[in-house]
Amino acid sequence: MLFDYLAKFLKISDKNFYPHLEKILTGWWCSGRDEELHKEGQVCKKAWFITKGMAYLYFTDKLRGEIIFMLFRAGEITLISDSFMNKKPSTSYLKVCSGTELLEITKKELELMHITFRECLLLENSILAVITEKTKDRETLLCLEPEARMITFFALYPELHPYTKTVRMIDKNIANYLHIDQSHYSKFKKKHYPKKSR
Repeated sequence: MLFDYLAKFLKISDKNFYPHLEKILTGWWCSGRDEELHKEGQVCKKAWFITKGMAYLYFTDKLRGEIIFMLFRAGEITLISDSFMNKKPSTSYLKVCSGTELLEITKKELELMHITFRECLLLENSILAVITEKTKDRETLLCLEPEARMITFFALYPELHPYTKTVRMIDKNIANYLHIDQSHYSKFKKKHYPKKSR
């Protein structure tokens, strides 16, 4: 799954690349509740590939509390890109939904791979460019009216759709990402996706 994902960006010509990468990856599994992978104020020294579940980035606002602003789904790499690249303390947190499974690699191991496999840096930069584009996903949604925002969101993320949900993200966090008041979110959800039809 990871190798297919990487091949979308660049096919590394060195045949030793994939066996080497496989050796240095470690597995990680989230238990029955959401767990933090990274805290605000720390340098992000790891990247993760999601094999199952979902991860999300959020920051804290003094008045509004947690603000979720980026989602990463299964089959994608998640990290805090500015901190990971610039080695500066991050201004956000990274959490995973319960039941999420990941493959983990450290920044140090990646830097060693850059020396051994020259194409690796180009591959990494291509992936980071796609991650920064994710901010547009939420901005595009926020241009819509709240009700249309929710409907469009579920079309984009069928793994979170009330009728086809496979990822354990709580409604509170979905409403947060969509910037919809939780009571309005519940009202819209009941209107469009009644429980008897699920």
